[in-house]
Amino acid sequence: MQKLIAIAAVAAAPAFPVFAADFEEPEGCETFLTVQSKSCTVSNLYRCDGDEKGAFSEAVFGGNGLNSLVSYDAQYQWLDARYMWDQSREVFSPPAEDAIDIQTLIRDGVDTFRFTLHRTAPGEDREVTVVGADVLTEETRTIDGVELAVVNTDLQILAEDGTVEYHARGIQYLNIQTGHFFLGQEEVIDADGTATPYDNSPVDFIHEGEAGFAQTVPLYECDEFEASLKVDAG
Repeated sequence: MQKLIAIAAVAAAPAFPVFAADFEEPEGCETFLTVQSKSCTVSNLYRCDGDEKGAFSEAVFGGNGLNSLVSYDAQYQWLDARYMWDQSREVFSPPAEDAIDIQTLIRDGVDTFRFTLHRTAPGEDREVTVVGADVLTEETRTIDGVELAVVNTDLQILAEDGTVEYHARGIQYLNIQTGHFFLGQEEVIDADGTATPYDNSPVDFIHEGEAGFAQTVPLYECDEFEASLKVDAG
């Protein structure tokens, strides 16, 4: 499972100034991949001095600027996520009952997970539980010359009383060679069973030395995405 991003919450995001065209990583960090995706998002993946081997962080930008900063360990366990739309932060509370393990997914074809995050936001301080499963299919898709495995995903976020606060299911993409996940076509399930589709599939994979590397301005479907948010907001 790639990341803890409540996509539906972006509709309520406040307007941020558009960031400069180039991403400046924190001191001691280096960007190694930029991903332009559908639904008006662009991500910069970077590693920092002192990170364990395979660990990395991701900065995600939308049309109005920075949306989120998320850090992962080498097995893709979520460690720390900060969301700019509501000024919230979610930090992994070890030990996990069942941690995310990308090697288990690649080896066995299935990886279940269940772990706790400590969530803080203005007026909020509590624990939430993330539970779900990733299932590796036999299907592959080639995007921008990169062969990606298709992974079926199902994820729920539970409140302390067990109430389902967020439920998403669909597909994501996995680059087995590099061990990186990318969002795909998913739907968020409301409490009444209504499913809202989202498609954050990657379009361009950009490496150092290529045009568009380390940029923060999304290129794809921004007019359409902004229009859909206005419709959803009424």
